[in-house]
Amino acid sequence: MTRKEVEHVERHPKVVLLCDDVEELAGVTDVISSQITAFRTLNNFSDMHEVIVDSTPLVIIIAMSTVSKSVELYSRLAKEGALDYPHENILLCENRESGIGFRCCMKNIFRDYFIYKPMYENYRLRMILHNALLRSKEAHDITNIREEHFGRIDEDLKQLIDDAAEYHQSAEQTLKDARENLQQAAGINEVQTALIQDLKAQHIDPLLDKLESQLADSVSELTKRLKNKQFSVAELSALLTEKSIPHTSQHAVQLKESKPEPKREAPSKNEGFLDLPPINDNNMARSEQRLKNSKIMVVEDNEIYREMISKILRDEGHEVESVGSGLTAIKMLRKHKYDLIFMDLFMPELDGYNTTKNIRNIPNCKSIPIIALTSNKNKDLIRKWASLGLAAYIAKPSTKQSILKAVEKCNLAH
Repeated sequence: MTRKEVEHVERHPKVVLLCDDVEELAGVTDVISSQITAFRTLNNFSDMHEVIVDSTPLVIIIAMSTVSKSVELYSRLAKEGALDYPHENILLCENRESGIGFRCCMKNIFRDYFIYKPMYENYRLRMILHNALLRSKEAHDITNIREEHFGRIDEDLKQLIDDAAEYHQSAEQTLKDARENLQQAAGINEVQTALIQDLKAQHIDPLLDKLESQLADSVSELTKRLKNKQFSVAELSALLTEKSIPHTSQHAVQLKESKPEPKREAPSKNEGFLDLPPINDNNMARSEQRLKNSKIMVVEDNEIYREMISKILRDEGHEVESVGSGLTAIKMLRKHKYDLIFMDLFMPELDGYNTTKNIRNIPNCKSIPIIALTSNKNKDLIRKWASLGLAAYIAKPSTKQSILKAVEKCNLAH
């Protein structure tokens, strides 16, 4: 291990430098380490993947021997699910590839680029890193707001919907009691009784009917607006998440089209460092075909999230059936065949873990892919659930991107 590698081995770095030759980047590492101590250099793919997944660094700097290799490295990390969180990425390249680096940034593959060989402007690198850290912190704060604030609003709105339904039921009972009391009302003689019945028929009954109708309409409209508001909050939460992740596998999938073709050079000592496979158009076409027309079950007790996920999947061409409980899911799975299941953890009657356990006992469901869907962060609980055979895990509130990526992963695996 070289001296530079020993210096930059921060356990939970905020900035990582991914490269294939540490010695070539001595000047760069000096500049970065002088600006931030939580910094680490990595030149082995397994270490890169592990550190990024465990530490979720705010800024990822990539400096492979060629821009082509840097693009392939970032694409591979994205495809393996290491980059699905708010982060900034910076490309380092040699002067002879500055045009390619510029194009990569214009195609939104990287946020910024810097020419490190020769390195004339070390203060520009400092400024690029400074701005990247600021943007990443802001995205990180947005994510925290989403988790802490919008999740709470969602629960509050759900309670308001329940309160509105309870109020409607209570008011209807009050009107019903009033009708029964009036029906039993009688005067002290036949004339008074006749007058009361006439008054009731001509004025009181129509008034009660009107009140009952207005009450039903008002509560229905209130509930509808609350549900729309709740759905909007969930959508906004997902939107904030999407906006706070500027570079993810969605961009990596587009690298085949956006990556310029550099001139072929003689093999160097670093050639074939990561042995990254080329992107194959035929394989991509077959992959896209598999993603369409899947029959998917969504098991989620929260109506808002259930409908949101179902809509996202239907818009992509899938056949979707959604249920609100694990017991219902088990009954349907005994009768019908599905390609994939989205499963919530906490549900009434039967939770996601025990629902999955029962599903695995159904003959035609022993190997059906199940994607866990939960806001619970208890890793032990997730591991216990995963032992039953989970294909993927998605945190709530889920983004469109994470949902479709999970489907893609399951289709590619099967």
